[in-house]
Amino acid sequence: MNDRTMIKVRCDKELLYIRTISWQKKSPHRFAILRSELQKLEQEPNKRVLTSDCGSFASLRLTKGPDGTQILEIRFTWLQEDGNDKVHGWKEDVRIPYEPFRAFSGAGEDMDGAEWRQLSIPELVTRRYEFRCRKNLHEVTGCRLLRHKLGKILEQHFQWRGTEKIVLYDDSQPYSFFFEEYTPYGRGICGAVILHGIEDIAKARYSVHT
Repeated sequence: MNDRTMIKVRCDKELLYIRTISWQKKSPHRFAILRSELQKLEQEPNKRVLTSDCGSFASLRLTKGPDGTQILEIRFTWLQEDGNDKVHGWKEDVRIPYEPFRAFSGAGEDMDGAEWRQLSIPELVTRRYEFRCRKNLHEVTGCRLLRHKLGKILEQHFQWRGTEKIVLYDDSQPYSFFFEEYTPYGRGICGAVILHGIEDIAKARYSVHT
């Protein structure tokens, strides 16, 4: 529970002001979003809407959870000026149920200063693997021990938040693979899943290099 973020939303006429608070930090300022931005999301589900405020940015997307409920995903890029034309900041991803958020947004038009609070929805780790390789995968699947070792490293290592899929290709090393991570925002981390110690298959082990 300690890794969840509290989202506070306040209504002010045509604007929604959002703040985030977690155990590590809180947003440096309120982020203002026009209600009309929500209409864009509803017109084109799964399309990202970009907006900015006070130098910070937000990417909004309307998607569905495993149970079919609509979820509003927001990726904030919080920026602050350091002076001398320099800035620092961080990225923060939050997920909130859309229906109660939309209901509050609509009812809040005549409720100046009304506030709604919601804990972010934990993101489920739902990795999808695509094997775009033949030679190395065929050799691995032909050996029960190597199948077990590869399955174990894929299950244990790729526990990254926001990962939609991992695509694996043949690597030049025997029984090894090059991989690419894909997130809702495009291609992410690249690297390799390398089998070390192939001289003794029983003692050989896979490791991930990025």
